[in-house]
Amino acid sequence: MNSDPEDDALSWEGDDALEARRPHPRREQDRDVASRRPADRRSADQGFAEAAVAPASGHPDAPTTVDSVRGADVEDESQGIGTATLVLLGILGGVYLLYTIGWAIGGVGMQAKAMFMLPAPLYLASMWIAVLAPALWFTATILLTRGVRDWVRISALVVGAALLVPWPFVVAGGGGVL
Repeated sequence: MNSDPEDDALSWEGDDALEARRPHPRREQDRDVASRRPADRRSADQGFAEAAVAPASGHPDAPTTVDSVRGADVEDESQGIGTATLVLLGILGGVYLLYTIGWAIGGVGMQAKAMFMLPAPLYLASMWIAVLAPALWFTATILLTRGVRDWVRISALVVGAALLVPWPFVVAGGGGVL
């Protein structure tokens, strides 16, 4: 049997089982090959980075090397969303979805009782605003808190969850619709 991993018929590039069987010197050689770049591409990248740094280097403390520019770019990249934050966003998104359903059921249940105080078009307009309010709050919070810390986003969603409780549904149990 051939021991060269590239000749295995049932293996794919990047296969974990294949990597586990591969001897250590081969892994180090692959890392060295993967990290190399062609000389012409490297020089073009350096020339581009130096050209980008040159106009901004009027200040004596400004970075003038390519490595310092690349280091600054790496620090500016965001880490992404954490697992706990993602779970909390999912839970709060579900709460907002339930609030939307609660406002719809509660609003339809109160329609017969509220018709003697408000004309039908005004009641329906206010009911649909109430039904859309949780979805609008959730969407606005997610869009407006993109660049801030996760706790700010979560606290804004918790405040919205406290403000937008569907009281017609909670107090009247759906207003007799259920």
